[in-house]
Amino acid sequence: MKLYELTYLPAVGLSEEDQKTLAERVVSALEVPPVSQHSNGFFTTIEFNADPEKIEEIEERLKEEKQIQRCLIVKKNPVKFKARSLRRTEFSKKIEKEANENKPKVELQEIEKKLDEILKD
Repeated sequence: MKLYELTYLPAVGLSEEDQKTLAERVVSALEVPPVSQHSNGFFTTIEFNADPEKIEEIEERLKEEKQIQRCLIVKKNPVKFKARSLRRTEFSKKIEKEANENKPKVELQEIEKKLDEILKD
């Protein structure tokens, strides 16, 4: 089995109850329980595992659903969390390094002059 992601656009004007019913029908069309389900606005995304041979059948069943305007199923490649966080750490270090390189150097004399001005007040 491979990991897939389904995103579909429900018909405009569906009530919240109708959207929940539609989501249940979509999940039943997958014939497997979803790994996770995320909703954002009118788009709904469901991650699920399925055999590659069944994807075409699933797409056909979803196209027959009148309350779905469009749908897209893409094969997902699992991302290892550790590698992902490592890349974020490396990226953060790179950004920090670039920020430090772009900062103008301040001379010690300028700092002493500013301190004297502050202390005189």
